[in-house]
Amino acid sequence: MTHQIKPESDNITQPYWPTLKLILSSLIVFNFYLNLADKNKISFLIGIFDLTLIPMFVFIVAFVTKNATWKSLKLSLLSSLIIYITFQTVDAIPLYFSGELSLKLYIFEPQNGVWFFLATPVWQAFFLLLPPKLKSNRLILFCILIVSLVFSYLASNYLINLSSFFSIIIYFPFFIIAYLINNEKVSSLRKKPYFIIVITTALAITALYHEESINRLIIDITKTDFISSFFVIYILKFFISIVLGSSIIYFALSTDKYAKVSNNALGVYLIHPIICFVLLQTLTYFHVEYSLLVIILLTLSTISIALLLAFNSTIHWFIEPKLNINKLTH
Repeated sequence: MTHQIKPESDNITQPYWPTLKLILSSLIVFNFYLNLADKNKISFLIGIFDLTLIPMFVFIVAFVTKNATWKSLKLSLLSSLIIYITFQTVDAIPLYFSGELSLKLYIFEPQNGVWFFLATPVWQAFFLLLPPKLKSNRLILFCILIVSLVFSYLASNYLINLSSFFSIIIYFPFFIIAYLINNEKVSSLRKKPYFIIVITTALAITALYHEESINRLIIDITKTDFISSFFVIYILKFFISIVLGSSIIYFALSTDKYAKVSNNALGVYLIHPIICFVLLQTLTYFHVEYSLLVIILLTLSTISIALLLAFNSTIHWFIEPKLNINKLTH
C-alpha cells in the first residue's frame, strides 16, 4: 500500500485567529479593570491597549470575512441584532442600579463595545457595494483609507461624546487595512527576523511615549496650527496601531490546540462587563483595597467565569445565534 504525502499546509504561517481573539478579549478585560485604577501611574499602558485591542479585533473580523456575500450578510444581520439587543440589555443592568438608565441612553448609547456587532454588517455592506475592480485596486483602497482617516479623526474629536455609535466611523480604517493585506503578506510578516519586529515595536512604543514632544516638533517645523498638528499625531497613532498589531500577528500562535476554548472568545468580550460589575460590587461591599494584585485576580476570575458561562448552550446561543433561516422564511 502506498501512502500519499500531503503538502505542508500554509496554515502553519497563519495565526489561528480564534485564539488571537481570545487573547485580545482577555486583555480587554484586563484593560477594563486598569481603567478603574490610578491612571496617572498606568496611563501609558492603557494608551497602548487602546491602540491595539479593538483595532486588532476589527482587523481580524475584516480579514476573515473578506469573502462575505450579500446572502451571507443578510443571514448574519439578524444574528447581529440579537447579540446587540441581548447584551445592550444585560449591560443596562449596572445603569439601572446606579440610577443612570434612561430610554434615551438605552437606545442611543451602546454599552461596553456592543456597537461592534452593528458595525460589522455596515462595514461589510460598504465593501459589497464597491465594484470588484475598485475593491481589488490598491490605489483606490488607499484613497478610501485616507478619507476614512479624516472622518475617523473628526468623529473621534467631535462626535464620539454624542454617542459611541460613532465608533463605527472611528474604527473603519482598521477594517479597510484588512483589504490591503492577504495571506501571503501575513505569512511574509511572520517569517521576518525576530530582531526587526522587536526594534520596530520598540520604536513605535517610544514614539507613543514621546507623543507630546513630537507634536511640538511638528508644530515648530511645519508652522501649522494645533488642529492640523493634532491630525498629524492622529495619523501617527494610527501607524503605531498598525505596527503594534503587526507585532501581535507575528507572535500569535498558529496551533488550533486550544480551539474549543478559543471559539468562545466572543463570550469573554460580551459577558465580561456584567461579571466585572458584580465582582466590583463585591469588592466594595467587603472594602477590599484596589491594587495590581487585585486587578490581576479580578481579570483571571472574570475570564474564567465568562468562559464557563459561554460553554452553557443557552447562553452560547445568544453569543452566536444559530438561526434556521429556511424555517423563518416559510
